[in-house]
Amino acid sequence: MTTVRLLVGTHKGAFILTSDERRERWKIDGPEFIGWDVYHVKGSPVDPNRLYASQSRGWFGQVVQRSDDGGKTWEPAGNEFKYEGAINTHKWYDNSDHPYDFTRVWHLEPSLTDADTVYAGVEDAALFKSTDAGKSWEELDALRHHPTAPSWAPGAGGLCLHTIIQDPTNPDRLVIAISSAGAFRTDDAGKTWTPINKGLRSNFIPDQDAEVGHCVHHIAMHPSRPNVLFMQKHWDVMRSDNAGDSWTARARDDLRRADQERLGPFRARRQAARLPEQERGQRVGGAHQRPSAEGLLRQRASRRDERRQPRVVRRVLRHDGG
Repeated sequence: MTTVRLLVGTHKGAFILTSDERRERWKIDGPEFIGWDVYHVKGSPVDPNRLYASQSRGWFGQVVQRSDDGGKTWEPAGNEFKYEGAINTHKWYDNSDHPYDFTRVWHLEPSLTDADTVYAGVEDAALFKSTDAGKSWEELDALRHHPTAPSWAPGAGGLCLHTIIQDPTNPDRLVIAISSAGAFRTDDAGKTWTPINKGLRSNFIPDQDAEVGHCVHHIAMHPSRPNVLFMQKHWDVMRSDNAGDSWTARARDDLRRADQERLGPFRARRQAARLPEQERGQRVGGAHQRPSAEGLLRQRASRRDERRQPRVVRRVLRHDGG
């Protein structure tokens, strides 16, 4: 029977959820690392028992954890992330120059072919690589030394490299995303990098065709067509059919149709039934759209501000194993 596994990082630790292919009943293990923010948990596609987790706390700092038994036990891995060469600067929130300063690991991406190789995306934005199961880390510093890097500025969550994608057909190709610098691609294993932001439009950027400066939230690769990428960014959901060389916005009808296909009629009815009467009929593409100047987004933002407890799910990862 197929086993489905979800690896979940939260503000209160990490959880591992398992179920069968029907996904009706779930076994929940955790939390691991109680009291820590867990920014990412990811399993190796080569060895599903090899897990990596990034835990961080303002007081205690950053720790990378590794498990070799599917999360039953964990041990700290190497935690020295040292910028290579000149530190240089990036823009700060007030547009002043700010030196690069390592804060935490946002993303861990195990290799598609080697269980001991793993990439790490960090804040302030840089890409690191380990070939010894996380014991030591080396920066792929050509990214941070890109000519546009001095103009990169942080988003609300910091200047974070939060997405790393490997091309299964080309081991030298990586796609990464930085908030709020944009997306970049290397075709030579990190020796050189190209901004891939053509077609993106971002409000409040003086140059609407800027090469960098876009607040990209996430990028995903089509599972069987690696040149097809999907991007979620501020204001837009985008698609590229040429590995990021150019992007086009997904139409609202396309998003609605994809959402309906994904959820199915039963789940769509069930979700609609849970909405308050005044909110029904406002769901488009899985998100609430504002029906008026005093609309739902503004109301929900106001309620969130009153509680001062914003709740965010960054990503859910699924592993199907025999």
